Amino acid sequence: MKILRLFAGLILLLGGLYVLIGEHFAGTSADATVNARITVIRAPIEGVVSLAVRSIGARVRAGELIADIVDDRFDTARLIDLERQSDSQKLEAKRAAAQKLALIQARDGFAAQLVSYQKGRIGQIEARLAEARAAQDASAARLREAEGTLRRANELNDRGVQTAANLERSRAASDVAQQELESARQRSNYLTTELAAARTGVFIGDSYNDAPFSSQRVRELDLRLAELEAEQAQHEARVALLERQIAAERVRINRLTSASLTTRVTGMAWDFLIDDGEYARRGQDLVRLVDCSTLIVTAGVTESLYDSLSIGYPVQFRLFGDERVFDGTVTRLGGSGATSLYANLAVGPSAEHLQRFDVTVSVPALAAQNDLSCAIGRTGRVIFSSGPIATMRRFLTRYGF
Repeated sequence: MKILRLFAGLILLLGGLYVLIGEHFAGTSADATVNARITVIRAPIEGVVSLAVRSIGARVRAGELIADIVDDRFDTARLIDLERQSDSQKLEAKRAAAQKLALIQARDGFAAQLVSYQKGRIGQIEARLAEARAAQDASAARLREAEGTLRRANELNDRGVQTAANLERSRAASDVAQQELESARQRSNYLTTELAAARTGVFIGDSYNDAPFSSQRVRELDLRLAELEAEQAQHEARVALLERQIAAERVRINRLTSASLTTRVTGMAWDFLIDDGEYARRGQDLVRLVDCSTLIVTAGVTESLYDSLSIGYPVQFRLFGDERVFDGTVTRLGGSGATSLYANLAVGPSAEHLQRFDVTVSVPALAAQNDLSCAIGRTGRVIFSSGPIATMRRFLTRYGF
């Protein structure tokens, strides 16, 4: 019986030594940490910060508001100057429009006066033309009388009963009547021409110009109206240009005086570098977020184990206090003193880690676990080659233990 007990104790001792020595020489990491990439939210403008997310560890979704920045001290002198110029041009355009209205009313008055004058002048010329034609008819009648008297005088002179003096007087009277008729005809032609010109708006005469005062004023006002029309169009064009510049300046001011900062990643708030209500400078770091879609495991191994690894090498990862084992692959061999590799990661390396050789492992199955999808900072062990315990675990798992 004593021999049996001694034999059993020897077996247990040898088994324990096998496990201890096997685990010591097994390919496992000294430490392994769940890590992820850091995203930094920076201030695009200067201003007072209002944080929408205020607690460390708060979960955030892509597109979620992180903070608002408002700058009430932004210089708006250019916008004020553009608005002042626009108001000035609008006043000038209104002034030109008011002057146009006044000149149009004055022109309408002179145009009405011109129409009245033209009608009166045409009536006057028609009356004078009728008088001239009546005088022409009278001259024609006197010419016929003078010609008859001349014929009778010639007959009497041929018979010798008429003196030569009477004959000459009859001839002179006939010539005078003929010239009077010609003068009446020319007067009638002159008035006919004057009437035709008056009907077209041109008035001819000896004591006045070709156009009356009202006609001249209408032409002057038409010229001034054309100038005011061009001036008003110029002011309106300047107003339209200034309005476009004002709209662009307002967009620029809105972009530089207020900003809403959102996250492009799904993760959680890792650190706040500014307090709510504090004034931030342009480009200043405000909030650090962990991108949970970039989960990795960083581990430190011995040099001998490191030299046996390569990119794509299959490994297993198990968290401390958790029986689940996850498959992974080696994605980066950082070597010793890999401080710079952690500049953009959530969890930095410890002093002991930097004394070993850094290895980065991708474990995609972690993100599929609800409780581990963003388990930044959790520690465990990476198994590069199986030891006695892992072999026993697989054996027991295979048979349902």
